[in-house]
Amino acid sequence: MKHERYDMLATQSIRKLIFKLSTPAIIGLLVQAFYNLVDTIFVGRGLGDDSALGIAGISIAFPIQMLMMAIAMGIGIGGASVISRTLGMGDSDKAERTLANMVTLVIISSVVFTVLGLLFIDPLLRLFGASESVLPFAKEYTKYILMGTIFFTFSAAMSNAIRAEGHAKFAMAVMLVSSVVNIVLDPIFIFEFNMGIMGAAVATVISQMIGAVMIIHYYRGSINMVAFKPEYMALDPVLSQEIVSIGMSEFIFNSVESLVFILLNQSLLVYGGDMAIAVFGIIIKVFMIFLMPIIGIKHGILPIFGFNYGANDFGRVREAVSLSNYIAFGMCVISVLIIFLIPEQIFRVFSSDAELLAMGVPAIKISFLMMPFIGSQIVATALLQSMGKSKQALVVTLSRQVFFLPPLVLVLPLFMGVTGIWLSFPVSDFLGFVVAVVLMKKEVNKLGVTKIKAIDA
Repeated sequence: MKHERYDMLATQSIRKLIFKLSTPAIIGLLVQAFYNLVDTIFVGRGLGDDSALGIAGISIAFPIQMLMMAIAMGIGIGGASVISRTLGMGDSDKAERTLANMVTLVIISSVVFTVLGLLFIDPLLRLFGASESVLPFAKEYTKYILMGTIFFTFSAAMSNAIRAEGHAKFAMAVMLVSSVVNIVLDPIFIFEFNMGIMGAAVATVISQMIGAVMIIHYYRGSINMVAFKPEYMALDPVLSQEIVSIGMSEFIFNSVESLVFILLNQSLLVYGGDMAIAVFGIIIKVFMIFLMPIIGIKHGILPIFGFNYGANDFGRVREAVSLSNYIAFGMCVISVLIIFLIPEQIFRVFSSDAELLAMGVPAIKISFLMMPFIGSQIVATALLQSMGKSKQALVVTLSRQVFFLPPLVLVLPLFMGVTGIWLSFPVSDFLGFVVAVVLMKKEVNKLGVTKIKAIDA
């Protein structure tokens, strides 16, 4: 089985390989995004007159979840890049040492994050935009989410390592099982046990624990291509630096996302109040549903890029870049069409509040205008990360989130009110696309076609 997965990454047709590795990731990520969506739906439906405050509370907590994701993806993407390239070079020992160091990094960072988060939870939530009316809902949800940090980061980070060795279906199974458990437990805890917003958080943590157990089972079995060896868990300074360096763009991307959420929530509170924060909470959950297929493509192409780049088969890398860009663009176009066809129906799933609908429908249309240009940014980041080009990947990441979006959020509302905040998203999407295409094209042009291997159609 190990030899088959090696041959698959080296010789199978790129089109077939993208489909095979991306589809499980897309399914798993969609289900995962759906259970985050379900949290918001059940809270909106379960809190009656306080539905908008509950949705706003979850939105306020989202930056903390983004920081958790930053840890997981920084370690996961960085480690996966090293593993896929070392497998391409035939260095299984370094792949095993990388895996063990990833586990150690996850444990240390998760414990530190949980302790600091719980110690400073009130000032953090106020910083993230919680008004006095929203703070109790945000705190009740966030404190339980923080307790589950280690389970979430372990599952998310190590799923990337599993994908790096070509076993995308198991990584999908982890997301599917944990997501289904969360979806089943949500209504039980929220309605049957009358736990309200706390029930949504507890259900999420339990589902993350199950995902972590599945990962442990995978590495205790015999189906893995990279073995977990506890004796390699002592941090190797050079190797851990390589993992962190490559994953830094992903870490900063998600960390900056969290900081941008602080700016957005504070701006929304000023220009639109708690209702605007609730609208934004719904928009971001819907956006994540449509973004997950593109992230799934990224998970699928990372091992293809990394393995074939490590094996010096640049022709396959170039082909994978071209195909993945077309696929990502098509998916993004479909997302925009859906948003413009049924915006009101989407909002009614969460709440029938008239004020929420009046503000939300035009807001979601404006926010999604330039969605088709996001796909190339994600493909560019995947390519640069898999090649070990951490600085260039970081530039792509920061262009939209740091260079463009925050200034727009600060300036446009001065002239257009809350509409200016919604308009900041499509403008920054397009500008980020320009930067990504320039850097991606530059690196692709450097790849000389050294050999074309036999294609397994």
